Amino acid sequence: MGLSKFRMKRLQSAFQSKAQEFAEEGYGHVGEKDIQAYFFDYAWKEDKPRSVGKQIKSVRALTANQYFDYEKLRATVYDVSPLEEMDIENLL
Repeated sequence: MGLSKFRMKRLQSAFQSKAQEFAEEGYGHVGEKDIQAYFFDYAWKEDKPRSVGKQIKSVRALTANQYFDYEKLRATVYDVSPLEEMDIENLL
């Protein structure tokens, strides 16, 4: 990820705080690593805010709906087996 220890420590704190917020809203299965993956693999993939303050602000602004839209997309796009690996004999 190429982040300084200081920046990563501040971001980790924001990810933990957001995971705790989600847990209080009834989404206890969403952890700090899940929030981190959302930002590094999706939200900031193309355009990461330059300052740590803006990064933390975007973590704080994340809603459960935004996170679950990402999860839905990830489940639909990333976890699909190639057609060559699927057993479609039973479907015919």
